[in-house]
Amino acid sequence: MAMKSFHPLCSTQSTSTYVPTAADFVFRKILRQAAAAICKQAGFETVESQVLELISHMMNSYLLELGISTRLVTEVAGRTVSTPSDTLLGLIELGASVMELPPYLAKCRSQGTFCIAAPKVSNPSNVPSPLRVGNARPHHPHIPDSLPPFPDPHTYIRTEIAGDPELTFEKVREDSALLKRNTEVSLRDFMLRIHPSVSLFSAYEERVRKEAVMQLESRARQKKARIRGRMAQLEAQRLNQELKNAADQEMPEIFETNDEPMQADENEFSGDLDDLIAEEMFELDETENSLVRRKVPAICQILEPSLDSRPYLSALLSDELGEEGSDQPASPTAPTPHSDGHNTSHNGDDENTTEGNPYLRPPRIAVVAELESMDF
Repeated sequence: MAMKSFHPLCSTQSTSTYVPTAADFVFRKILRQAAAAICKQAGFETVESQVLELISHMMNSYLLELGISTRLVTEVAGRTVSTPSDTLLGLIELGASVMELPPYLAKCRSQGTFCIAAPKVSNPSNVPSPLRVGNARPHHPHIPDSLPPFPDPHTYIRTEIAGDPELTFEKVREDSALLKRNTEVSLRDFMLRIHPSVSLFSAYEERVRKEAVMQLESRARQKKARIRGRMAQLEAQRLNQELKNAADQEMPEIFETNDEPMQADENEFSGDLDDLIAEEMFELDETENSLVRRKVPAICQILEPSLDSRPYLSALLSDELGEEGSDQPASPTAPTPHSDGHNTSHNGDDENTTEGNPYLRPPRIAVVAELESMDF
């Protein structure tokens, strides 16, 4: 009684037991190329796609049955690695004439055969090793090596933190001087941003500003040229991929997957272009003022005089004091002698209040008319 074997890729089985992988597609493609080469060597000029598919199925089934027979012979002999003798016995079991193989191989060696290019082997992606802090402890003798290693020591033993700050006289003075210098630089830059200033070297600053404008324009042109060059490179890669896919589609695929790789390639190219544009957009560019400040520092600027007699108080006042509808002036009034917000009597009218310090004025109480006019 003959035993009928089934295989997931066997043509005699109606459905597959698992989803085809990338290796299956490559195997089918190479098998179809081999079938076409055999037909060409036999003298055929053309072959229909249905016939080529049928021949590929027959070759696939025959090779699978040969592999199963060879494996059975190997296991019967008590071995795990097959030998050429096992393959010959498998051919004999399938009913092939083994004596015709030497003349056929000699004929192919004398006449020559078609050469099929080997499939490209993709290099596996390097998976970065996880970052580890410290050295993990080895397993104890009673723990088998198959178990995972211990975690980092700082996660369950102790966590080492930074040491105490250095409190020597030199270090404290150095940190204090650095903090003072940074504070002065920040305050100077802030004042130059919000107040008009005059440069001590106006002619030199104008020349530096023109050079900065020209430098920014040159950088903008270089960025556009770099983006256009990258777009041209991606377009060339896409065209090469289309030509390669068109050459591969000369022979029909058993599994119709020609559209999916093309769609994946287009998405990959568009993703590369989007990443490039996003990288250029989020890159911090130099500004005109930053380029000017490199050659003309802030110490070369003089703030224009202010008309406010007490600018330190104006900077501390609330922004609501100068808004429309407020009964307080934008700048504090000059103090009058014997004026104190706590000692002077307040009859509820803000116009009669004389305050020397705007922070000591009495609270403003809303009247009934104002409450009625408010929308709740």
